[in-house]
This record gives sequence, C-alpha cells and structure tokens, in this order.
Amino acid sequence: MVPVLALVVVLLVAGGTFVFMKTQAGDQTPVAATSSGSAAPSATTSAAANAGANADVCGMLDPVETERLVPQAKIDSRTSDNRADTIVSYVRWTCTWANRNISYRDVTRSREIVVNVARYEALGETTAEKAAKIQFNGELSQYTYGGNNSTKERYYSKPTKFTGVGEEAVAQYQLVREKDYHYSFGQGMGRVGNITFQVKYEASQQHKEADLFSAETKQSITEANAIREVKVLLGQLAQSVTAWQQGKPSPFAGKARPSPTPTASPKPVLIDLPPHCVALNQVAAELVPQTKGEAATSKDGKAEHIQCQWWNDKMPVADGKIRWRNLMVSVREFPDADSARFFLIDKRGKTKFTASSRIGGIAWSKITKLPGIGEDNYGQAIKQKTDTAYSARYEIYALQGTRVVYILFGGSDRPADTPINSPDSTLMDLRDALNGAKTTITTVLKAL
Repeated sequence: MVPVLALVVVLLVAGGTFVFMKTQAGDQTPVAATSSGSAAPSATTSAAANAGANADVCGMLDPVETERLVPQAKIDSRTSDNRADTIVSYVRWTCTWANRNISYRDVTRSREIVVNVARYEALGETTAEKAAKIQFNGELSQYTYGGNNSTKERYYSKPTKFTGVGEEAVAQYQLVREKDYHYSFGQGMGRVGNITFQVKYEASQQHKEADLFSAETKQSITEANAIREVKVLLGQLAQSVTAWQQGKPSPFAGKARPSPTPTASPKPVLIDLPPHCVALNQVAAELVPQTKGEAATSKDGKAEHIQCQWWNDKMPVADGKIRWRNLMVSVREFPDADSARFFLIDKRGKTKFTASSRIGGIAWSKITKLPGIGEDNYGQAIKQKTDTAYSARYEIYALQGTRVVYILFGGSDRPADTPINSPDSTLMDLRDALNGAKTTITTVLKAL
C-alpha cells in the first residue's frame, strides 16, 4: 500500500491538472493538441462507467457562452489515459477554445478557454472518489499558498469557494506583470464524485500598433471579471459532469455553436469616373500615358468603396523595351470618423508585421509618415519579384474625416513581347513611385 502522503504527491504530478494549468515564468498559455483520442473502456465502480468511457468535454459548455467569451474560436481536444499506472488511475479529457486575433476598433483581442475533466478510478485501498478528493484538495492548497505569497510581479488572489457548484468548487485569479510580458487569467476547479473538472479563462487586448513582442498598451482581464466568468463555466461543467455520471445527455447537447450567416462578397459595379478621379486626369496622363481610367463601386463592410485605376503595360520605351505603369486610387467612405480612423490603424498595425522584411520574392520597406498629407497617414515602398509580377511600387494610406484614401503607383520595364512577370524586368525607380503616389494623393484629397 502506498502511504497517503506519497499518493498525494503522485496525484499532483501524474494527475496532470496542476502542471497543465499552471504557467511558469515566461511561458505562454498551454497549446492544445489538434488531434482527439478516445480512451479504451475499463471496469470501474463509478456510475460514469454506465455512461461509457468517453467524455465529450467540448460539449460540456454552453456553445452560446463559449462564443461570447471566445468569438469564432478554433476548438481542439485531446485525451490522456493513465489507467495503466500502478499508483493512480485516471483518464483526462481536454478541450480548448482559442482565438488570438480578434479585431475590435483600435485593439486586437486574445481569448482562450481551457477545460480539463479527469475521471479517477479505484486503485488498491484508495477509492475513486478519494483520489478525486485528494486532487481537488491539492489544487486548493496551491491556490491558498499562492494567495498568501503574492508579489508585485506575480499576483495570486485568495481562493474563492463556491457553494452549489458540484460537490465543491474553487477559483483563483492570477496576474503577471513583468518587463517583457503581461497577462492574467482566472482558473477554477470543481468535483463531483470521482470526477474533477477544471477551467482556465484568459483574455487580453493590445493596441494594434504596439511594437511586436512588446507588453506596452497590453490590458488583461480584471480579477472581478475573471472570477465571474470562471464561476459560470464551472457551473456549466458541474451540470454536464453530473449528467454524464447519471448516464444522461449534457444539458447543452444539440445546441449549435453560433456562427455568423455567410454573406457573399458584393461584386464591384462599373461606374463612370467619379469627380475626385476626374480631377486626376492630368496627373494620370503624365504617370500612365495613353490610357483611360476605369472606376467601380462596392460595399466593404461599413464603408462605401470606390476604386479608380489607370493601367498600361505596353508603353514603348528605348532599346526595344516596353513599360508598365499601374496607378490605383481607392476611397472608402465610412459612416463616422472613428470607423475610418480604426480602419487606418488596423491597416498600419498589420503592415508593421512585414515592414523592413523580405518574404518569398517580396521586400517591404519601413513604414514612413508623410508630412502634410491628410489627418494621419503612412507610406511604404514594396519590391516584388514573383510569378505574378515584377514591379516596384509605393503605397500610401491617408485619413481625412470619414474617408480613408489609398494610392498605389508602380511598375517596371521589360523586353517587348514578354509578360509583366518577366525575370528580365527592370523595376521602377522607387523615388519616382513615391513622387507619383504623393502627387496623386495630394490631388485626390483636394478634390474630396
């Protein structure tokens, strides 16, 4: 027989829930496996055996609730079967709901729910229920220790016990505030008979234009909100686990996960050149000679979107070569100034990820602020040598009131009778691309 103290230590490690849910210094939140497994049936004295060996942990939470907490989540599951162990026997099921790229106004949000459900079995003189109680009490002890030993950099709340949530349940909040990372989450554990259930909920947001890997501007979930959400999730798990033990379906069985109704992207409708593009006729004649502009309108989310383009890829030049020039003007009209500003911030934030880098034949310059253009703006030079095209171009985004204006101007020279993706192309001088883009956007903004 294994001494009780030794059994406690083994459970803390072998049970895996403490190791799984605790985050070490510098670690990110746990990443769930993308494959799901199923545990083989075995004899057990618990009522859960009558319901089958497998637990549908991903179906133990209300899908309306998980969608609220983690919109459009990627859902993964995995199973860990430890019933062959000679010290402690259990099966643990894990489900993760995660979305770390939720766009909201001028911030990017990150959300994750991790759920563990572990069913213990009798082994030796230790009953299945006693093994689950040992596991629960061990977690409670860790919560208590953390609450009594918080630091400025790592804060642990005092354990919060709940009544009416399974047979026993507890929650705790953790906040890490260190130089290079900042995150917080709520976690909790409950027990019904020989089954323990555990949940972790992490939520944060950061400004879209924050520097990569920087903790500046990052905000994470507060203690009150974290404990509130964990209590709700523990309550749902307790209901589902109790039903599973009794051989009944989950109270949330059959509820579909909410999803937005797919809508077809509106097709652009050709229109006559609008006034702000007509105002570009002289500029376009110099930048892209011997061509007429075309215009189209469409809906882009909240914005009314009008695009104008001048394209000529067969302009004769010296030495038997031909020239390609592409000028594009895009104006998005939003219902309010904030929506327009958030759109620009989102674009600039995403552009930062490729600034001053080179990937697969495309090279991006650093992002540049251009003085005197709109209320806010940024510009970037791009060189492209891919199967699609060989070109150099300059792009500018500018904010003016409820509008965001985008300009692209670029091109290349190549041997006659070759396509625009010819490797023998000579890319356009980026200084000319910049000057042409600046002249274009200045003219458009005046016309608007």
